[in-house]
Amino acid sequence: MCIRDRGGKVWGAIVKETGHEFIYRNEVMKFRNISLRGPWTSGGIEFNFGVIGHTPATATPVDYQLEENADGSVSCFVGGMDLPSRTHWRVEIRLPADKAYFETNVLWYNPTPLEQPYYNWMTAAAFARDDLEMAMPGDSYLEHSGRERSWPVDEEGRYLPLYGNNRFGGHKSYHVVGELHDFFGGYYRDDEYGFGHWAPYEDMPGQKLWLWALSREGGVWEDLLTDTDGQYVEFQAGRLFVQYSPGAHVNPITQAGFDPLSASRWSETWFPVEGIGGLTDASRTGVLHVEEEEGHLEVEISALSAVSDTLRVWAGDRLVAEVPADMVPLERLSATVDLQGADRYRVQMAELDLDYDSDPSARRLSRPFATDPEAVAAMGEGDRMVFQARELHRAREYGRARDLFAAALDREPWHREALLGLAELDYRSALYDDGLARVSRVLQLDAYDAEANFLAGTLSRAAARTADARDALGWAARSTAYRSAAYVQLAEIMIGQGNLAEAERYARLAIDYDRHSLPGWRILSVVARLREDRWAAREARAELLTIDPLHHFARAEEHLDASAVATAGRLADHLGGEYPDQTLLELAIGYDGLGRPGDALAVLALPTGRPSSPLHQAWRAFLLDDPSLLDDPAGPDFVFPYRRESLRVLELSLIHI
Repeated sequence: MCIRDRGGKVWGAIVKETGHEFIYRNEVMKFRNISLRGPWTSGGIEFNFGVIGHTPATATPVDYQLEENADGSVSCFVGGMDLPSRTHWRVEIRLPADKAYFETNVLWYNPTPLEQPYYNWMTAAAFARDDLEMAMPGDSYLEHSGRERSWPVDEEGRYLPLYGNNRFGGHKSYHVVGELHDFFGGYYRDDEYGFGHWAPYEDMPGQKLWLWALSREGGVWEDLLTDTDGQYVEFQAGRLFVQYSPGAHVNPITQAGFDPLSASRWSETWFPVEGIGGLTDASRTGVLHVEEEEGHLEVEISALSAVSDTLRVWAGDRLVAEVPADMVPLERLSATVDLQGADRYRVQMAELDLDYDSDPSARRLSRPFATDPEAVAAMGEGDRMVFQARELHRAREYGRARDLFAAALDREPWHREALLGLAELDYRSALYDDGLARVSRVLQLDAYDAEANFLAGTLSRAAARTADARDALGWAARSTAYRSAAYVQLAEIMIGQGNLAEAERYARLAIDYDRHSLPGWRILSVVARLREDRWAAREARAELLTIDPLHHFARAEEHLDASAVATAGRLADHLGGEYPDQTLLELAIGYDGLGRPGDALAVLALPTGRPSSPLHQAWRAFLLDDPSLLDDPAGPDFVFPYRRESLRVLELSLIHI
């Protein structure tokens, strides 16, 4: 069940045949002051995008859409916007008709020309019981600061994956690392069932176990968050190694950045584990448990998808067992195999993509999670300041970041990273001339610097220096890191100049290097509409909605293209999030950025079912260059704080957050 007015979270998941809840489903909603904005309720799977969990949208309405798919599966799409970064997230919760799992398919994109903070963790809950044993492959765990500790046995000899062994200290956060694998989960030894998560390692390398303290310190939250369901644990999958929080310990873990005008896409599978004794290995379509005892190997497999296959077991290099099997979802296969004295074995069921080797050496990772003290000492003082400033910048602490960048420049006036860091902050503050002066110094050192050229082009475009913007963005497009984003900006410039042929050319170049470039397809939609090419416009809108079924811009384009009263409410009908007026404002800002103020005004005129927003009125005044609209936009009791001289500042404050 998906709760669209509670952050779009999955509320719970159950195996109908057995009644086992493999995702903790809270029977009540008790909101407590836990999330970034306060209200939060436990259980299910919540989606955290932005800069920290639990995110601002965790207890508020989101946009949503339900679909029945041609293959018999059903989907619930949920999504929203992280307002401080203006990044957009979407999650398709897809339940296949013939599988024993469900999927969460994710799209998260940054539509701004700035790097934004990058944070994502999918937080699932399971029942907390003493017999719960977690299967989280690795040889160490990281604290929030990145400090490395021992796993699965800690420094005191405690086996941490067993829930009941954590009766010490306070709340626990275990970010387990050290092994290349695609799954993790847990199993209740007494009740013979469990839960798991699967995703390609390169997509979701993060695996975290979070526990309330196994004392009254944690127990009090049972009463605060539920009535009868008891305590829970969180098993979390993440795009990063750790939910980073800076500390005194020096290590390689840092804040992460979201590249400008880029998108991330990935898919995850959540599955039950039924009656096989534990969780040794898993794939998207099957689960394996093995246990060695007195020279024999007990093999248990649970299918998550229908399969006709053969179980094969090797003892050392010898194939010692072949067991044919036809299995339906959740059917189990058991086999006992004589290992013939071998100290290493391999278990394979190819059609279920299960292939487990008892020797962990091939899966062990050598990535360092400690920093040589000499490395920091060897850095110049300016480099250390810039490193710290960059961390603050990615944590949205822009004031402190500016101070450190400036201090680094006081010591090294030509420090490249400090100049670029300050120039980017100048852009956010609409100090375009200051930013251009700084980035110019970098280009004096290297005319082909791709990052500097991209930033110079972005600043020049904002300062209405079109020739300089085109020159710099053209050089930035030589780099694959900035190619698609640079072409998008060039296409937007061309729309503003009315050169639709060049706008289309640049948009198609952007799409050549990023097939799912939402800004590129958006430009093609606008170009086709302006040319009155209805077929091409429909094709571009369809592509936008294929990539992002909740994409409001596609429906805005449909409304502007149709120009008919019958379609006027269709966009408004899809504004299901917490701030529909903000959604319309974002669309209007986007159209104004394309040099289409008339389109912006048409979007702002759409009904939201709420009172008129003062910011909408301010934007109408700006777009129409009519400050009289600010005098009394909402009645005699309303005093609008802006006047004509501050309209441009208002625009910039919204665009360049």
